[in-house]
Amino acid sequence: MVKPTLLTTVLGGILLVPSVLALGQSRCIAFPGNDRSLVPNSDGPQRRGIVEDAGHLVLDALEALSETTNGYIAGGHGGGQHPEHPPHPPHRGSHGFILASSAHHYAAPILLDSSDDYAIHIAAGSFAKDIERVTGVRPRVYNDTLPKGTTTAVLVGSAGSGLVGGIGLEHVRELEGKWEAFDARVVQRVRGLEEALVISGSDRRGTIFGMYDLSEQMGVSPWYFWDDVHTPHHPLLAFVTDAICAHGEPTVKYRGIFINDEIPVLWNWARETFNVSYPENPIQVGVYERVYETILRMKGNYLWPAMWVSMFDVDGLDWPNHGLPKSPIPGPNQVLAQQMGIVVGQSHHEPMARNKPEWDLEGSGDWDWRTNQDKMRDWWTYGAARAKGMETTFTMGMRGDGDRPLVGASKELLEEIAGAQQDILREVFETNDLSDVPQLWCLYKEVQSYYLDGLQVPEEVTIMMADDNWGNLMGVLPWGSEHKGGGGIYYHADYVGKPTQYKWINTISLAKTWEQMQIARAFKTDRIWIINVGDIKHHELPAEWFLHLAYDFDAWPINSVDKFLRLWAAREFGKAHSEEIADIVAQYSLYVSRFKPELYNSTAFSYVNYEEAERIEEAWNDLFTRAERVYHKLEKAHRPAYFEYVYTPVALVTQANRMYLSVGRANHHATQARTSANRYAEKAVKAFQQDYNLTQMFHEMLHGKWNHMLEQPHLNQPYVLHQLRNTMPPVSYIQENQPAIPRWDGTRPGQPSYVRYTIENSYGAYPGHNYLNCDDHYGCGNTPSLYRMDPYGAPRRWVDVGAGGPMDSTWTATPNASWVKIHPDHGKIMRDGTTDTRVYISVDWDQIPNPSEGEDLHHANATIDFSASDGSNITVFVPITKPRAPPSDFKGHVQGDGYIVMEAGHFTHNSTAEGYSFEEIEWYGRTLSGVEMYPTTAQNFTLGTGPSLSYDFWTTGESGLLTKEWDGHVDVTVQIGPTFNFMMGGEELAFGLQLDDWEPVEIHPVAPMNKDTANWGTVPEDWDPIVRVEVRNVTASFNLPDPASPGKHTIKLWGMTAGVVVERIWVDLGGILERGYSFLGPPESKRV
Repeated sequence: MVKPTLLTTVLGGILLVPSVLALGQSRCIAFPGNDRSLVPNSDGPQRRGIVEDAGHLVLDALEALSETTNGYIAGGHGGGQHPEHPPHPPHRGSHGFILASSAHHYAAPILLDSSDDYAIHIAAGSFAKDIERVTGVRPRVYNDTLPKGTTTAVLVGSAGSGLVGGIGLEHVRELEGKWEAFDARVVQRVRGLEEALVISGSDRRGTIFGMYDLSEQMGVSPWYFWDDVHTPHHPLLAFVTDAICAHGEPTVKYRGIFINDEIPVLWNWARETFNVSYPENPIQVGVYERVYETILRMKGNYLWPAMWVSMFDVDGLDWPNHGLPKSPIPGPNQVLAQQMGIVVGQSHHEPMARNKPEWDLEGSGDWDWRTNQDKMRDWWTYGAARAKGMETTFTMGMRGDGDRPLVGASKELLEEIAGAQQDILREVFETNDLSDVPQLWCLYKEVQSYYLDGLQVPEEVTIMMADDNWGNLMGVLPWGSEHKGGGGIYYHADYVGKPTQYKWINTISLAKTWEQMQIARAFKTDRIWIINVGDIKHHELPAEWFLHLAYDFDAWPINSVDKFLRLWAAREFGKAHSEEIADIVAQYSLYVSRFKPELYNSTAFSYVNYEEAERIEEAWNDLFTRAERVYHKLEKAHRPAYFEYVYTPVALVTQANRMYLSVGRANHHATQARTSANRYAEKAVKAFQQDYNLTQMFHEMLHGKWNHMLEQPHLNQPYVLHQLRNTMPPVSYIQENQPAIPRWDGTRPGQPSYVRYTIENSYGAYPGHNYLNCDDHYGCGNTPSLYRMDPYGAPRRWVDVGAGGPMDSTWTATPNASWVKIHPDHGKIMRDGTTDTRVYISVDWDQIPNPSEGEDLHHANATIDFSASDGSNITVFVPITKPRAPPSDFKGHVQGDGYIVMEAGHFTHNSTAEGYSFEEIEWYGRTLSGVEMYPTTAQNFTLGTGPSLSYDFWTTGESGLLTKEWDGHVDVTVQIGPTFNFMMGGEELAFGLQLDDWEPVEIHPVAPMNKDTANWGTVPEDWDPIVRVEVRNVTASFNLPDPASPGKHTIKLWGMTAGVVVERIWVDLGGILERGYSFLGPPESKRV
């Protein structure tokens, strides 16, 4: 817990804490070698500079809401001469412009212009503290003048300031009139100095970004507070003399985060951390100063504050009975945002700079414009007047009470409301031109339907589009739109709503975020981007990635996720293990985004097909092992951040998988009368408890600094809103002292079975049967058959041998053919199920003859006799097929197990058309990657004329069907990302699919919206099941009349529109259909 200080006892907890960011920018900061070899300058005493706490700057701002200050200097306010001796740098030599040297107790002084915006002064204090974090020496910060005799200094100011703008430098003049641009470079003989590092910005935030860009290069993380990231110490800190660190205007004008769904986690953490008693809102300046600083360090500029029960513009004002002042006085949170340089908006459904809880406190009458517009107009006027003079975006329009649809809404009513709101703004801002008053209208949920129906959004208002709350864009501006207010995107990394809430932990695919936001960028929907980050903690990575893209999208082209993660990991944890950490996090992003943990259940993955459950658990266990190994290799200083950032989410989701998979196995084995059900039930309970133990470990680390930050209920959450506590899913136990008693097994009717046999691809068990052995549920026989094996399918099949009652037994497995290989072929089964054994069956294909002359396939059969000491015996049928091998010059996938499954990135040929082509997006999707047509435009190719990808595959002549005859058709399934028809009122998403020389098929994967459907303006009718599993399956049927004829075939994927991301292609010759359900589908087929 952060202990209160003097600042936290004044005005609710002011304590400015600096942070940093600028991954991927030009490198200007250097750390020369041991600076003790330098010769100190003998002129004047070498003293450690002294700077006031930056927190005092914020305190000054809040203690005098109606006053101005004269700026900030070391030791006090004001100007004039400085009696102290000026600091002198050590001899520079080849080290560049020396910012600080710990050996010489030197730090270059920082000079500001007292007339510059106050936010620059606050950031300069943080910048000075950053230098101290790195070197142990803090620079003095001065206003307007430096001590006589000073030879080098850091000059910081906006292009319009007298200090920097008045120098007359050409590069500074070029910044004038730009938005948030900056330049940092060394200049000789300026302002009476021999040498100066000049950090200039086009405006206040541009200047701040210039400082924070250098801070991040020094090694100060933007998350040093939120994630306890260690700042490495360097004895000498320099700016490379000939380097220029500069950046033009950002890609997106307003870039920020939305703190949302803040109860219970952030709310309880803030209450305890800042010792705020009920009923006061704990999320106040103590939290917000850290939030503002972090946003600026990531070169963001925008915030939607917490709003569930918060009143951002009111909380902290001392008014009787927790009421509102009659005059529109801004509260401490609002003032602090302005003082630090943050633009504040309110959420998508809170108009005119007012939180809905304010209406609940002071509003009068119904939240209904039709019946209460006079009082609502006055209420909104208050909000606009209160925000005047503060950088604010005004949310326009209106939704219903509690973030619900507005009762009685129509496009005419909404236009009337927006018109009245704009009249208020004209009155408050005393202007008829609102183009300089930022406004947005969020087309969230049902509001989009009114827009599609012709709702007119005023030209000055940004048309704010939204995703579907699950990371899939619902719309972008029409191609070529000239709407003056531009467009924006409201995106989610956290959500409460259907089909379930996901608040607990980071579940976001970074690759998908890039793919969706590049669509927004291409369609110029880029005036405002904001991401819902819930409680902030645990969503740092998607927040930072999102703000990087918003700041400079072109710096992060396709497949930049690896680059971003490597740079991020090196900054946060040092370079030594950055490659491994980056890969762990990328793999985590792929795994966790395919199926959100809040949706986990015990039947999600298959326990009988493709060893899917085993593969899922093994993948998570391997990731956890890697994460744990890195933790122990890291320097101790880096471990806290790594534990919070990487280890904890990997460990927690691994445990969640263990619990649900163990529950599933327990329930599955119980139906098979297997005693091992109890072992898995116990394992599930252990994992359930381990989830709590990990949570407590997190809460107790660093003396409880992050207590409450993982208390979000998340296990066994079947509803939209979370249950109040974690609960165990239903799990089956079996009576260990009772044997399985088959009703009839053909040889030993009514006798106990102390050994149970289960075979791959079947939920049944032998001897005897349960209701899952066959379709008739009884009389299933006692000779189960494995699915046919071939050289190109899975390399092995399995049979489980397990305990079925209270007696130890031995068993053996004996084949009747030498080419059947069994491992192990004997063993002992303990009565408690602890030695249950999976027996793997493979084929020595060298012993199998090739097909005879004129034949394409060689068939053979074998059996395996399983016998146990208790008399429980079965015979397993093993059918095999050996086809002719493909020609040596064939390259592509080969049919095995009755299907061909191809990862979309493993194409054979890539053909371009008119400058368009398919490109692979690494880490996209559920298994490997995705492919999409680029560049992203409104182009819609006619079927068969666009770019294409070809996938060659070889069929062996085996249909793969065991229980029905071939009907002359083959199903080809294309798995695509769960995207929508995002071109508002324009083209539907489309692609083409072709098999061999047959006519290509035009496919529109997303059903069109029209006024006659219930989903008009909202999500498609198939949305719920698709977003749950993060994929859309599109199947087309083609004629393949003679599967008995082996040979080469080609699937061709034709590009038609942008926005379709293909992940996998399945060609089912019967094998997938016969096996039935699995979550991910079969593993990829062999490639030769």
